[in-house]
Amino acid sequence: MTGLCCRKLTLCCLALIATLWGATPAYSADFQDGWNAYQRGDFTEARKIWTTLAEAGSAKAMFNLGVLYDEGRGVAQDTKTAIKWWTQSAESGNSLAMHNLALVYIEGRGIKQNYDRAYGWLERAAYHGLVRSQYSLGKMYEYGLGVGENQIRAALWIERAAIAGFDRAQYNMGKRYRDGQGVEENKEMSARWFLAAARQGYSKAQSRIGTRLMKGDGIETDVVEALKWLRLAAQQGEKSAGEIADKLQADMTEEQRAQSERRIAAFTPERASVY
Repeated sequence: MTGLCCRKLTLCCLALIATLWGATPAYSADFQDGWNAYQRGDFTEARKIWTTLAEAGSAKAMFNLGVLYDEGRGVAQDTKTAIKWWTQSAESGNSLAMHNLALVYIEGRGIKQNYDRAYGWLERAAYHGLVRSQYSLGKMYEYGLGVGENQIRAALWIERAAIAGFDRAQYNMGKRYRDGQGVEENKEMSARWFLAAARQGYSKAQSRIGTRLMKGDGIETDVVEALKWLRLAAQQGEKSAGEIADKLQADMTEEQRAQSERRIAAFTPERASVY
C-alpha cells in the first residue's frame, strides 16, 4: 500500500514538473498573427490561424492547436483532439509536443495509460535537448516506469537537467548525492546542488541548505546564512524550516539576526529559463 501511494505521488509530480506549455514564439508572419491573437485573448482567431498553418504542415501550429484544445481556449475542451494534434506535431519532430504527449500517456488522460509509449516520447524529447523531458526521463528510470529501474541512468538524466538549470533537478541531485543514489555519496556535492536550487527560490532546497549551513554539513557553518535560507523557505510554507529557524535564532546575537534580515530583504531568485 505504501509503495502504491508513493507511485501515485510520483506520477503526479511527473505531470507537474512538465506542465502543458502555451504557444511558442513565431517564425512566420502568419504564425505571429496567431500568437498576437493568443496574447490578447482572442483564442478563436488564434485557432483559425493555426488550423490553417497546421493543415499546411506546420509542426509548431499543430502543437499550439493541441494546447488550445487541451485548455479549452477558443474551442470546447477536447483532450482527444489535443492528442491528435500533438501526435502529428511530435511525429514531425516537435519536442514540446513529444513531451506533452508523454504526459498524457503517463496520466492516462484522454488515452489509455501507457508507460512504454510515454518513455519513448520522453526519450526522443530528451535527446532533442528538452530539459524538462530529461528530468522526467530520469524519474521514469528512477521508478522503473516504461523501462527497467536504473538509478545510475536516472542520475545521469536528472543531472543533465540540473546542469541546464532546472531547479527541481538540482534539488533531486542534492538528495541523490546525500543518499548515494545512482552516484557516489558526496556531502559537498549535495550541498552545492541544494544551494543552486535554493538560489532559484526553490523552497525545499532552501530548507535543506539552511540546515546544512547550520550544522556545517558538506558546507562551512554560517548561522547567519542558515537563518536566511530557513526564513525564506518558511515564507513559502515550509513549516519545519520555520520551526528550526526559531530555535536557531534564539541562540544568535542581535547583530547576527539583523544581518540575516538584511540578506532576506535583498534576496532575489536567480531563476533559470528552462525548457
